[in-house]
Amino acid sequence: MVDSVKPHISHKSFLTLLKGTLADRILLAVSLAAIAAAWFVVQAVVASGPAVAEVYHGKVLLATYPLPLAGEPAKSFKIEGELGSAEILLDADGVRMLSSPCSAQRCVYSGAHRHAGDMIACVPNRILITIRGSAKSRFDAIVE
Repeated sequence: MVDSVKPHISHKSFLTLLKGTLADRILLAVSLAAIAAAWFVVQAVVASGPAVAEVYHGKVLLATYPLPLAGEPAKSFKIEGELGSAEILLDADGVRMLSSPCSAQRCVYSGAHRHAGDMIACVPNRILITIRGSAKSRFDAIVE
């Protein structure tokens, strides 16, 4: 019969392992700073340039439309997806999915999107709409 042998690590030596060395701490601080800097760079790239809606089917970019400003006419168009045709509206409020052949209709119920980085995804129909470029502020109001 074979007895299982469990290595014994004392509580004190386990805490010593968790503390790390000075080099570990410096590496952690540099890594966290790099992640924060990369996040700000990505946000700046997404929010640069005029506000546009990019329409994808799967991984293929089908079209890029500038978002209309107040007073400009609305644009409506249809995109063919896996399940059928979806209707998209671009107006002063942003971009929205008017109709889709999917059953859940989450893309339709999500409403208008205008902020840089926003997305509308109709997963069953494999249609994705992303907003790139500068757009209205993400905040409606700031109070103290």
